[in-house]
Amino acid sequence: MKKTRFEIKKQMGLTRKGRITFGEKSFSTPNLIFPTNQNLINKIDPSTILLPDNIIGYHIEDPLHILDETTPKNLKSDCVLIAHQTDLFTTSNDIFGIPKSLNALFEDPLQELEHIPILSEIYPNTNTNRYLNYEVKSLEHRLKLYSEVLFSKAKDQKFIVEFNFKQEKEFLPLIIEWINENITHILGIQLSNLFKNLMNATDILHWIFTLKQKIPSDLIWILGGQIFPQDYALALYLGFDLIDARTIFQWSMKGMYIGSNSRQWIRELQHPLCSCNFCSNLYPLMPIHGELAIETQSNIFNHNLLEMVGEFRRIHQYFTDATFRTYLEAKIHSSPLAGSLLKLIDVNYAAEINSRYPLINTHPVMCIGAESYTRPEISNFINRVKKEVTPSRAYPMAIVLPCSAKKPYSQSKSHQRFQKTIKRATGKYYTELHQVIITSPTGVIPRELERVFPAAHYDIPVTGSWDETEVRSTGEALALWILKYPAFQIPSETQQDESMKIVAHLSGGYKLACQYAETLIKKTHPKFAFHYTIDGNTHGGASSDSTLSILQEWLQKNRTLLEKNYPQSKAERMTRLTEDEIIIRATFDYQFGKGAGDLISDRGAVMIKGRWPQFNEVYVYDGAGKLLVGRYYMDSGLFKLAPLGAELLLDHNRNFVKINEEDLRGTTVFKPILASLDETAHPDDDVVVIDKNGEYLGVGELNSSPQDILSALHGKVCKMRKKIKRKKKGTPSADLALLKEIEGDD
Repeated sequence: MKKTRFEIKKQMGLTRKGRITFGEKSFSTPNLIFPTNQNLINKIDPSTILLPDNIIGYHIEDPLHILDETTPKNLKSDCVLIAHQTDLFTTSNDIFGIPKSLNALFEDPLQELEHIPILSEIYPNTNTNRYLNYEVKSLEHRLKLYSEVLFSKAKDQKFIVEFNFKQEKEFLPLIIEWINENITHILGIQLSNLFKNLMNATDILHWIFTLKQKIPSDLIWILGGQIFPQDYALALYLGFDLIDARTIFQWSMKGMYIGSNSRQWIRELQHPLCSCNFCSNLYPLMPIHGELAIETQSNIFNHNLLEMVGEFRRIHQYFTDATFRTYLEAKIHSSPLAGSLLKLIDVNYAAEINSRYPLINTHPVMCIGAESYTRPEISNFINRVKKEVTPSRAYPMAIVLPCSAKKPYSQSKSHQRFQKTIKRATGKYYTELHQVIITSPTGVIPRELERVFPAAHYDIPVTGSWDETEVRSTGEALALWILKYPAFQIPSETQQDESMKIVAHLSGGYKLACQYAETLIKKTHPKFAFHYTIDGNTHGGASSDSTLSILQEWLQKNRTLLEKNYPQSKAERMTRLTEDEIIIRATFDYQFGKGAGDLISDRGAVMIKGRWPQFNEVYVYDGAGKLLVGRYYMDSGLFKLAPLGAELLLDHNRNFVKINEEDLRGTTVFKPILASLDETAHPDDDVVVIDKNGEYLGVGELNSSPQDILSALHGKVCKMRKKIKRKKKGTPSADLALLKEIEGDD
């Protein structure tokens, strides 16, 4: 048996891009698997069948000879469908190739091709009792047969095992226990009929997420049974790597015509819904009634096959562009049941999905419907700002501003007008006023984080009216941020009246969110009140001349509060963080956890325009001069650490990977040498790599989520971007060698 393994290459939530390696051959996932056995395919004209290169074919066999000719007829009567037998999938070419003819497969029915066995769910029986106790015993007997007979004979073989979805609670613990006990023989699992009835959404999700938590993460996941292309995106979002297309063949023979977002019987259509060659062949025959001719079945099947392949190509492209979630949100609008399933995922399993989503990205985040409020990129941003980011210092005043269509906000015309007005009113005291932007669905965005993904990448349909969810979520985020200012850390009974003023230059839904935040803050600080510059009698939006003049007048009237807080001496002003340092501090806290920014900004940091426009370089100072910390990328608003920058975070105890050896051979950390890692990190995060003694080795990028790395049996942990060169033991330093040379001369 050739060496077989599954490797995760890229992860976005539970969705993952991987590679199945079988000897010298490899197959990409996500992908389709399709039956290529003679019994199914000869039902239609093989000269018209087109099978794309990207589909992985499998062949039906029976390695334990349960269903062969020696089996008594009364046993065979309970397993009439060929689909119930053991399936074997074999070979294909690379992913997303050009369709080619299947004629060669009819000449050679895959008898000599090597394969990975899929052990089928259906086990023959003669017992007429179909109740639960019997079903459990039947499953136990089947799994025992695999463990004691098949695995003992095929000691080096790995199998994919099929399990049929059952709502009864007795099945899942039995399956999990058996998989973990026989994990050396398990390459993956196939779950069948999960999508047969999405009304069982709660039980479906319980099965999927319980299995994800309890079995190794580097197993192949195959979805079998009834599923149509309109649900492929949802299946891959739930972590399936392969989809069995067998049932599409069966439905095609019955006359089921599949569109991009629908499926209908061919007899119900007045004309085909696409213009492919096969639909052109169908068009003269429409409308079709009565028994289907073989030629009609063939055209329907080939159209459906192209629809399946087209859907996978779209999914592959959106995954590559990192906009897969946006595509999924568009797809679920064609099915209320699919919409319910996604909502349940976001509500009940948000932590499982969000922790597996990368923080570092640059793709546009389209927030169109209500489901966008809870999409992982948005939820991660809100949570990171809430838990990790704090104001850089005590401000005497803060201003709350609305968002803008153009991002980052400071490049928009409205925000440029805001800042000009503020500077005119405050003069040299401009830096004493902290600017905060509120928006839906990202909540609160401090000015220093306006470039961070997804704050500079989201877009929403603007109508001017906010729904209750937007008002409450944005108001809660604003209230939590305001309470972080040092002035609000003082107990309310000892706090001076208005020791810090918050001015809200807002109207419409923004003002409603601000008013909701005010009610929340007053629960702990009864004296608190926003100062609103726009009332119901004011004409124009927040960036109009009339409202800006009101804002300027209010700021000039309260300028003395800024003057009192402004450092009087140059020495005092030198201790204040610069504008660059405020951005660096906030971004490091957001990316690497609270406190990381202080480790950099306290050393005196500066941001310098890089050699290329894509990034700026960040340096800190020490006795030797400037030292490179990392690069601040303009498209993501986040950092890529230089070796020194990672070393400065060594004692921060966040975003680290520790190995159980003293040194690392090569530049990749694999699971067998992993000792521990930060479980709060995300895929693609920069990580500090240390040896078993806590000594610094270099900086790398995390391959997948910590949960999946820890539960995997093998695989890549992180790839080192920069590895520190270490001197071999016993090698004298250059200074020592020079000293010996001098002594020798004497």
